[in-house]
Amino acid sequence: MTSEPRVIDCQEAARRLHELIDGELTPEVEGAVQRHLEDCAPCMAVYEFEEAFLRFVKLKAKGQTAPGDLKKRILGSLGLTSNSDNT
Repeated sequence: MTSEPRVIDCQEAARRLHELIDGELTPEVEGAVQRHLEDCAPCMAVYEFEEAFLRFVKLKAKGQTAPGDLKKRILGSLGLTSNSDNT
């Protein structure tokens, strides 16, 4: 017995876009989102924009790090201070 493939609407597809981009969906849900994107030009346009935007941000952030004092303040506020001066 073959089960019907899962069908999703635009609202669910939009909620799942970042999970799709990050590879965090189950195969069943990933397939449903992919099928929806293939059939829905507006959702595909949003997906393509989000994917391009995230690629751009990753490219621009590559090799960038927070200044040492900022990193220490953040870690300190989280209670994660290190005994090393290299954090």
